[in-house]
Amino acid sequence: MYEETQPQHLKEETTQKKEDLSPDKLHLEILANSLQHREAPTRLPNPVTEELSTFPVPSPRNTFAVGCKSVGSGYVNTHRAAGKLSDNESQDSRLAYSFVTPTQVSSEPDEEKTKSVLLKQLDILRENNKKLQNKLAEKDKELETLKLDLELQERTLDAKIAEKTAALVEEVYLAQRERDEAVMARLRLANEERDEALLQVKQMKESLMKLENINPEENDMTLQELLSRVNKADTGKAIEKSGAELVDRIYKSKEHKKKITAEEMNALTEQRDAALSQCKRLEQELHHLSEQNQTSANNTRHLTVKNNPERAQKNQMISLQQDRDKAIQRYKKLEEELQTLRVYYSLHQSLSQEVILKEQFSSAISTYEEALRNREEVLSITQRQNEELAMQLQQNLSEQSSLKERFQHTVQASQVAEEKVQR
Repeated sequence: MYEETQPQHLKEETTQKKEDLSPDKLHLEILANSLQHREAPTRLPNPVTEELSTFPVPSPRNTFAVGCKSVGSGYVNTHRAAGKLSDNESQDSRLAYSFVTPTQVSSEPDEEKTKSVLLKQLDILRENNKKLQNKLAEKDKELETLKLDLELQERTLDAKIAEKTAALVEEVYLAQRERDEAVMARLRLANEERDEALLQVKQMKESLMKLENINPEENDMTLQELLSRVNKADTGKAIEKSGAELVDRIYKSKEHKKKITAEEMNALTEQRDAALSQCKRLEQELHHLSEQNQTSANNTRHLTVKNNPERAQKNQMISLQQDRDKAIQRYKKLEEELQTLRVYYSLHQSLSQEVILKEQFSSAISTYEEALRNREEVLSITQRQNEELAMQLQQNLSEQSSLKERFQHTVQASQVAEEKVQR
């Protein structure tokens, strides 16, 4: 091989040059070799150029990688060519010099271009890095704001729930107090009405007892007693007192009798009016029946006049007698009804006061029942309100849970984003 024929001093020089080269010089040398092989002109065959042509030409896409891999080989090949120049003639050295100098001249602008490109890429990367850092800072701020908003929302929700519960409890207490007060007021009214009804019943009973105690025999007895007192009286004052009592008793009995007679007369007049109306109605019915009988009799008479007029007269008399009997029976019935009405009137007078008391008692019971109904309505309304408030509480709790889930999702998403950014 050519390396074996190469002199020893050239090998030492190449090793010294490799050691003296810095990384930047190596990079520039690699770029110069790549450009030399890419832009090398066509020339005559030369052992130096033929041996240099064995160096692999890198592609334009990955010149840097290929240059890095072939640093040692290109550098060795160039120095091998330089060793041959020292052994051969001066003509070969001129050709090698002419081959090396254009690359050195063209490598300077390429170095500047690559530097500028690399600097631009660095600037772009720095700008991208700054943008990413700014985005990260913005995302962190957004996450912090979201956390703060969620905390504020949770606190506001807790405060609202507490306020609603407090208001609900207050409303329930107020409703209970109002209900209790209404029930107590209604019970008081019912008790007062009951007491008033009992007092009225007592008063009516006392008045009835007084009226029942006034009998003609008792009146006579009292009159006789008063007369005996007047006869037995010795002084004028005693005579005046007993006389005044006797006159008062006579006056009261007269007034009582007048009242009784007036009431009886009113009842009798009412009964008389009812009986007269019934009589008029019966008379009208009799007249109508008589007309019907006459028409029927006329019809039968026309049929039977030719055969037997006496039979027709008999039939007419029989029908008239039957009508008279019917009228008499109706009159008797009316008299019986009048008597029953009188009895009913007397009973009505005795029972009217009891009916009034019953009506008062029934009115008190009805008011108490209405109070109970109102109480039930108030209770139903409060129950509905409690159910509505419970539904609102459930909705608020569901909203709170949904907000917590959203907050967890956002936190997870932020963690994932931070992990991606860190990667």
